[in-house]
Amino acid sequence: MGVSRIGTMAACAAMLGALLTGCGPKQETMAAAQSNPPPAPAPAPSPLKPIAGVQDVMASMIDPAADFLWESVSTTVTKGKAVEKQPRTNEEWAEVRRQAIILTEGANLLMMDGRHVVKEGAKLEDHGTEGNLTAEESEQAIGKNRASFIAFSQALRDVGVSMLAAADAKNPQGLIDAGDTMDQVCEGCHLQFWYPGQKIPLFPDQAPEEDAKQ
Repeated sequence: MGVSRIGTMAACAAMLGALLTGCGPKQETMAAAQSNPPPAPAPAPSPLKPIAGVQDVMASMIDPAADFLWESVSTTVTKGKAVEKQPRTNEEWAEVRRQAIILTEGANLLMMDGRHVVKEGAKLEDHGTEGNLTAEESEQAIGKNRASFIAFSQALRDVGVSMLAAADAKNPQGLIDAGDTMDQVCEGCHLQFWYPGQKIPLFPDQAPEEDAKQ
């Protein structure tokens, strides 16, 4: 019986050793697979296809929305009497909200890859005005400093978000504050990518002394 037990124990040990030996390479293979996962599949190409130029998006969406929002809160003095204008009814605030959405999403459209400044063969507004870039020059300026163009577009989108929040809160002062920021964002972008060489006429009190005498 003692010999039988020893034989049985030896057989079990041999079997266990064989199992462990067989598992070793598999475990190594699994560890290697975990440390070196297969490469992620390439992202599918974007289905988005820009059709309109930057100028079209500006003229059709952003400019009209911006003008509406700028003019939604104002003070006009006529014959010494101040007339305050601001949204008051639910319908008026709903229209402000709609225009804020157009402004916000229009800014997103400006950032789409592949969108040109104008459609092929078209010219920029005020083409030929002294200090203005041509469409080709504007395209090159954006290409060379696209990060700046994207930053301006993001800032415009943030203005739209602020306008939207002001509309939801029915806050006229919020529209005024966001409007001031919007003016700075738009002018900064235009000075870099549309009319960098434009000369802004001085006010009479800012003109050189010789010019002021004339």
